[in-house]
Amino acid sequence: MYKVKCKACPIGCELIITKNESSSTGYTVEGNNCNSGREFGIKEVTEPSRILTGRVILKDGVLNRLPVKTTGIVPRDKIDECMKIINSTEVTAPIKKGDIIIKNILGLGIDIVAARKA
Repeated sequence: MYKVKCKACPIGCELIITKNESSSTGYTVEGNNCNSGREFGIKEVTEPSRILTGRVILKDGVLNRLPVKTTGIVPRDKIDECMKIINSTEVTAPIKKGDIIIKNILGLGIDIVAARKA
């Protein structure tokens, strides 16, 4: 049994996900107020992943660090490795919001982009 807070919508239901071999998905989800919550709960247990945000080192800018984010969802088991790369990356100003800072990080097909101009 797993307990998680749903992030599929602003309600934030408390989900209880239980393994259930007789279910078509293999899991039963309780506590959700919508189908999105059910899908979120099953995915959270079977394929946990996150959108990452972080900061890269910025040279010749007003700030010392530039906020960045992923363009897609990163599998949970790759988060630490991605964050090490992000935190050690250096860029030089000027940078525009949306500029690709790291292309195809770890071969995941996900880019790291600037979250603001610098």
